[in-house]
Amino acid sequence: MLPGMVFAATFPFRRKSIARLWATIAAAMLLGAAPIAAAQEPGVRAQGEDVLPTDPAAERRSAQRIDPRTEMRRLIRDSSRYLRSLNPSFIVIVEGGLDLLETEDLVDPTAMVPATSYIRALDGILVQGIKFPLKLVGDTEAARKRETERIERLADLARANDLKVLVTDFVSSAEETRLAVQFNRSKGFVTFAAAKNGRFRSVPKYPPRPFGENHHNITGIGDVQNFLHITDSSEHDTHEDFVLHLAASNFDAVIVDVFHRGRTPFARRHVDSMKYKKLGARRLVLAYMDIGHATNHAYYWKPEWREGNPYWIAAPVAGEPHRHFVEYWQPGWRSVVTGNTNSYLYGIAAQGFDGVVIGGVDAYRFFEGTVQ
Repeated sequence: MLPGMVFAATFPFRRKSIARLWATIAAAMLLGAAPIAAAQEPGVRAQGEDVLPTDPAAERRSAQRIDPRTEMRRLIRDSSRYLRSLNPSFIVIVEGGLDLLETEDLVDPTAMVPATSYIRALDGILVQGIKFPLKLVGDTEAARKRETERIERLADLARANDLKVLVTDFVSSAEETRLAVQFNRSKGFVTFAAAKNGRFRSVPKYPPRPFGENHHNITGIGDVQNFLHITDSSEHDTHEDFVLHLAASNFDAVIVDVFHRGRTPFARRHVDSMKYKKLGARRLVLAYMDIGHATNHAYYWKPEWREGNPYWIAAPVAGEPHRHFVEYWQPGWRSVVTGNTNSYLYGIAAQGFDGVVIGGVDAYRFFEGTVQ
């Protein structure tokens, strides 16, 4: 099934017991997954245990001095490095966070230059709505135009630095889909035409077949000519129903949640079945995860958790009381996300996904005071 998730959610390590370690690995293998061998990266947690003392008060004080953008880049770089220690061909894509692609020039602080080390950690970016956004940003036409130009410029920067640019446009007609595809193709971007309501529940109807449909095997992100974003499986009763829904499509790549209906993980056999188009060719299956927020129905959430407990759980997202911003630079949250066999990313790699789409990246804006 899912070693990382099984370890984290079902068989958490609480004592340094070799016998218990091997019992857990054996249980995971009986569920159909091969364990992934990788060296433990240095950190404050190993196998679910704290190995270095932490001082919450000191870390709160240090939070006042952190640069939210730098820390988000660092978490993503470290996550990419960890994933590729497990699987060198693992694909890493980020959703949003376009401003992270640039940083201040060390020589001229008034100029911006590409954030090279961050860009090198990525294979692509997922941009929501260049031609047709989900919602309008800005209260004037001029402000909306500036925002569109900013997004387009940074997407061009990503493309110029050899990142795959995937664009989700939100359309309400076949004509809008045609215009979105035409625009994105002219820029070298790949389009997904999503429903205007912003819900990723099913194969879209404008059109139901992907533009650029092809019979080729997709072996890397560079081969992708179209993709499907379908992270909400709530319209399907079982894991198998959802897999069959995907099997009826010919998209080159699909982005799915790790959990069916947000509750139970897809087994490795389900992920393997998702990897084939209707016409039989191989495609990529990418797992979506959020590194900027903690959610109270997630497998890692503990009953006693709330805002301020642990101390790195910050305010709830406006209108979404079940989701909280997190101080993502803190060791406690980093250990949930990456770097050990109990981590979210270890589970995704062990589950057999070809790559990950990292969401929640724009959470750094909350700590800059630009998001309520």
